[in-house]
Amino acid sequence: MNKTKKIIEAALFISGRSLCIEELARLCEFGNLGTMRRYVEELEKEYKERDAGIEIYCWNERYEMRVRPDLEQTVMHFAESDMPPAMLKTLALIAYKQPITQSDVVKSRGNRAYYYIKKLHLMEFIKAEKQGRTKILGTTPRFREYFRVDDLKLIKK
Repeated sequence: MNKTKKIIEAALFISGRSLCIEELARLCEFGNLGTMRRYVEELEKEYKERDAGIEIYCWNERYEMRVRPDLEQTVMHFAESDMPPAMLKTLALIAYKQPITQSDVVKSRGNRAYYYIKKLHLMEFIKAEKQGRTKILGTTPRFREYFRVDDLKLIKK
């Protein structure tokens, strides 16, 4: 495996989030995005061919390393949560009540919710559209993909 692919693999492993080709190219000091994309796709193929327990997954032109879905239930009890319980509760409230105003989330969850909303937005789990002095919050396709929720109506049952 060449050095560029090793750097890509290490970055995807350590980042804990999805990375775009441009970020990987900057990291590797590599100018050609087409070649960089080829390296990532080769690495993705190598993991599939090895039938590894983890995979490189592409979502919306962004790449991440994750546990294969068929093994997730077996090993997930070992994982530490990516987010503190209060942030997860804030996300759950948004998912359940969406569309919901930021001010209503803050009333329900407290002032710390501003920080969690900002973090959740950066993680691409929620979208925030300005409306007057507040924002309207809702989940994104990234939320549904990450939590493997096909139908948000199931959350409200």
